Amino acid sequence: MEKIKVLYIDDEIDNLNAFKASFRRQFEIHTATSADEGYNILKSTPIEVVLSDQRMPGKTGIDFFESILDMHPNPIRILLTAYSDINSVINAINKGRVYRYVTKPWDDFDLKLTIENAYQLYCLEEQNNKLNLKYRKVFSESSDPIILFDVKGRIVDFNRAAVTIFDNGSKGINLLTINSIIKDKHVVKQILKKLNDKGIINSFECQFYGQNKEIKNCLLSANKITNNFGETISYQAIIKDITQHIEMNQLLLKKTVETQEQERERIAKDLHDGVGQSLVAIKMHLESLKDNYDQNNSIKNELETIPKILQDTIEDLKRICFNTLPLVLQEHGIIKAIEDLQSKVYRVDFNVKFNCKNEFPEIIKTLEISIFRIIQEFINNSIKHGEASEVIIELESNPDKIILNLKDNGSGFNINDLDLYKGAGLKNIQSRINSFRGNIKMNSIINEGTEFDIAFPLELN
Repeated sequence: MEKIKVLYIDDEIDNLNAFKASFRRQFEIHTATSADEGYNILKSTPIEVVLSDQRMPGKTGIDFFESILDMHPNPIRILLTAYSDINSVINAINKGRVYRYVTKPWDDFDLKLTIENAYQLYCLEEQNNKLNLKYRKVFSESSDPIILFDVKGRIVDFNRAAVTIFDNGSKGINLLTINSIIKDKHVVKQILKKLNDKGIINSFECQFYGQNKEIKNCLLSANKITNNFGETISYQAIIKDITQHIEMNQLLLKKTVETQEQERERIAKDLHDGVGQSLVAIKMHLESLKDNYDQNNSIKNELETIPKILQDTIEDLKRICFNTLPLVLQEHGIIKAIEDLQSKVYRVDFNVKFNCKNEFPEIIKTLEISIFRIIQEFINNSIKHGEASEVIIELESNPDKIILNLKDNGSGFNINDLDLYKGAGLKNIQSRINSFRGNIKMNSIINEGTEFDIAFPLELN
């Protein structure tokens, strides 16, 4: 263990020698006969405790301590003084920030204990200084605005990020009080009351004035800062701007509603054009059947036609229900649903191949639905726009992600064609991928085909 580094300044050599003789085994002793010698030692050696005699020619001990405060504030200062000087020393003691004074002649045991206690204080202050430096670094470099305000709501400090978000342009920085940056004044009272009662606030949502009075939606987290006696001296608040996050959520909600409306419109159109028309035809045949029956005409043809129309109607209804949400997907999962989809592509000139490369885990139902819809959309696009004769579906999983590979042999397209991304099909695929934090790599060659390589983070049931 390293010895405590002690500097003792006294113009009387006998006192220096006595001090050194008493404490050389316990401490690393440095001595000086004048203030100037003391300055030189402080410049060259990391002293932890400084003792100085009060009565010295040229400069008193208090004057010496006061003179080193700027350049050497860390060493703990102890004043040695004669009993007759005590009253004048007590009056001046704060000037040099003296930790303690000791009367001459000193008691070795008491002085040793005083030096050791002073060193403990030195260590605490050093630790505090390091924490303060670390805090100041976090405070200044944080990307989130941080403000310090007192119990009356007056802002006493703020970091660069706060300047960026609250700078009001030509009008200057409006960081005087939290009332000047928080939109609703009753919210300020709530914040101060919560901090006063509980000492901490976590993720309190409120609105701030940003640049040029622009409203910012933010989350405020704050805590109480106290002194050594537990008294509140200020509050620290960290502000996180969530304006873009809220806007993105609103946009996502809007897109979800739009997609739902488009799906309802498609179902309504399918019902109107398919099932609706079939039911109209059945109605007409039934009316014809009644007329012929009333006139005793042959009704054989009508009786044969109606079951055929009903069968077609049932098939149409099954198709619409399948497109809305396949029952097999709900009951048996994604693998069976893809196999069912594969078997229901009725075109004789179109082939769907499906391969699941390994044992597929049970994933969340919403992700299964999205994967199924992406495959459906890809097949529809391959038939309708790509004029393909074959689609290959490959599905696999690893510990981290699910990989879906879709490939056709159609006409292909130019990936850089911006008009392409205006179509509902590709938008729907991209939207579903984004909603599960997935990513897609597209490759398409004119007259050779298109390939989508899609990856999703694995989300298990």
